[in-house]
Amino acid sequence: MKGSTKVAKISPFKERLYVLIGCIPMITVMAISLFLVYEDYALNNFTYFGKSWHMSNVEKTTYDSNVPCVDSDYLADRSKYPSCASKQCFRYFTDFLITQNEGTILLKLAKKGWALGDDNDSVSNLNIETGFVNRGDSSVKIDKDLITKEELDTYENVKEKILNHVKTKFNIKDVYLTNQNIFSKYTSQESKSTKLEYWHTQVDKYVQEWTQYSVVLFLNDYMSEFYGGRYFLHNTDNKTVVTIQPKLARLLVYSPGSENKQHFERLVYGNSYLLRIPLTCN
Repeated sequence: MKGSTKVAKISPFKERLYVLIGCIPMITVMAISLFLVYEDYALNNFTYFGKSWHMSNVEKTTYDSNVPCVDSDYLADRSKYPSCASKQCFRYFTDFLITQNEGTILLKLAKKGWALGDDNDSVSNLNIETGFVNRGDSSVKIDKDLITKEELDTYENVKEKILNHVKTKFNIKDVYLTNQNIFSKYTSQESKSTKLEYWHTQVDKYVQEWTQYSVVLFLNDYMSEFYGGRYFLHNTDNKTVVTIQPKLARLLVYSPGSENKQHFERLVYGNSYLLRIPLTCN
């Protein structure tokens, strides 16, 4: 018939194929969305070997949580130092107190000490007050003349800033700095002594019983400069773990008793640097 239009027939297989191809963009968008949702959840909560983990995502800039105290760790101190000893137990970090410039200056200071006294072991510790780099049973005296006035002033100012911040945040008066402030360098090297195996769990108050507030200042970035080296805080039931990802100038403060058993994850590569500043009541 003149003027009629011929309609091409499509096989059922091709028809289903065209529908499927048309759905690919939508399926792709859905898959990416689900992956991002899962990734965010996995970064923040997962179970592994029966433990419930909470990850401090690197995008977070502060974390603040109270935990039940193991009161037996604090009874004597609360009686002896009522205006200082921990009355509540907690885990807290912030990226807003110490500047990245201050963190960079402190790391530069510490590296001068390690350049003179480091032997590439799994960990080495530098005490600016005493002027020694310690590695297990050995120690090396550093030349304090290499430390500039800017570096030393920054070190003193950061300690005072942290002390005042802890006093204000936790509403305490009679808490003090000590001369046991330690710069630590953690590596992926094999340990030459069991004393230098930094990846074992410990309770700060059992190591230094005078510690009332544990303070850690991280001096470089997880993932960009090292892998491994995250900081774990375990609950008393050993089932819940808070994981802190190190970041330049990130300040971590926590109560030092058994409610916060801690360990530092063994590094896979690179070096991790931090400064520990234990605070005391006497």
